[in-house]
Amino acid sequence: MKFTDEDKKNLLQTGNLGRVVSAEYKQGEHTPVFVSLDKLTNELVALRADKLKIPDTIKGVTLDDKQKQALSEGKSVLVEGMTSKNGKEFSANVQVNADKKGIEFQFDNGKKQEQNQQKTQRPLESEGFRIPAKLGGVELTEKQQNDLKADKTIYVSGLKDKQGQEYNAYVKVNHEQGKLDFFKWNPDKAKKVTPDNDSKTQVAVNSEGKTNEATKKVDEPLKKGQTQPTEKQEAKQEKKEANSTKQETDKPKKSKGHKM
Repeated sequence: MKFTDEDKKNLLQTGNLGRVVSAEYKQGEHTPVFVSLDKLTNELVALRADKLKIPDTIKGVTLDDKQKQALSEGKSVLVEGMTSKNGKEFSANVQVNADKKGIEFQFDNGKKQEQNQQKTQRPLESEGFRIPAKLGGVELTEKQQNDLKADKTIYVSGLKDKQGQEYNAYVKVNHEQGKLDFFKWNPDKAKKVTPDNDSKTQVAVNSEGKTNEATKKVDEPLKKGQTQPTEKQEAKQEKKEANSTKQETDKPKKSKGHKM
């Protein structure tokens, strides 16, 4: 799959290719797919076009045939008069995102800056969202809280996942969904960044219950930056498997009776 300069520009600016391309999953079989960037790994993600149904309505607005056709082709479409969860009306460009397996909202820089200025002029509480003083077990400084209120991205070290293990992340307010978004690279910088794959593996295993070939037999939470089991963990697992095998071997065998 070859990308044009325009394709690369779209991927950097929006995270989406902006068109449907043909991918060869099996030799000789070409399948139309949407292509986007994974925000955590910066890797390309493909979604088969026939696996996604373009919705008839988005946030209360009924799409016309022209808008639906453009979305099915991977293009960005302006939708006006949508209603957010807190009842506020807003307009934005929408586009298929292969990584999210659905439709995402986008704002151009000019409109986004104008919206951000409006938001910083009123408390976030008016939108039904409050900046926390503590996040993932980490006390946020006054500057970090103020930066979030000003719609800036902050970097937080030592956050803890659901297993109590530490990881680092960039944090930014998501006004449309009324929550904080976490990133492994700075979302404000439209350039390729080497991802923190160590933290990604840790969070995937500890918080999302995922495994890979190296960690599938480890029944303990991974430490910060850990992607492979330690020698101690391997030894513990081998001992556990050996004991399990021994117990099976030591079980008394049932005697077979003789037929009369």
